[in-house]
Amino acid sequence: MSRRTNFIALAAACLLPHGAFAQAPAPASSPVGVWRGTSLCRVRPSPCKDEIVVYRITRVNASDTLSLDGRRIVNGQEEEMGVLSCRFAASSAQITCTMPNGVWRFAVRGDSLVGELRSPDNTKFRDVNAARSH
Repeated sequence: MSRRTNFIALAAACLLPHGAFAQAPAPASSPVGVWRGTSLCRVRPSPCKDEIVVYRITRVNASDTLSLDGRRIVNGQEEEMGVLSCRFAASSAQITCTMPNGVWRFAVRGDSLVGELRSPDNTKFRDVNAARSH
C-alpha cells in the first residue's frame, strides 16, 4: 500500500502546472523589481534632458530600506546613472530617496511607479512614470 500511495503522490505532482512550486510574486504594492518608463524635465531651460529610464529596485537588509539602481536608455543601450539608498513606507507604498541635491519620491500603484525629483528649494525638477517590467 505504501508503494501505491507514493506512486499516486508522484503522479499527482506531475499533473500540477509547471512552476506550481515557484515562489509567489511580490505583492502589487511591493516596489521590488524592474521598472521602465520616462523621466521628464520640469525646469526649462536647464541642462536636464527627458529620458527613458530603467529602475532596478531591490530590498536591502532592513525591511524598509531599498536600493534603486537608475539607468537611462541611450542609443538603445542602458547607461548607468547611479544607485540610490531609499526608504520604503509599506503602509502608504511610498519610496523616498534623499540625496544632497534633492529628494526623489515615488508611489507604487499596482504595476505603476509614479514619482518626482524636487530640488532642495522644493522646485519640481523631474516627473517619472514607469511600469513594472515582467
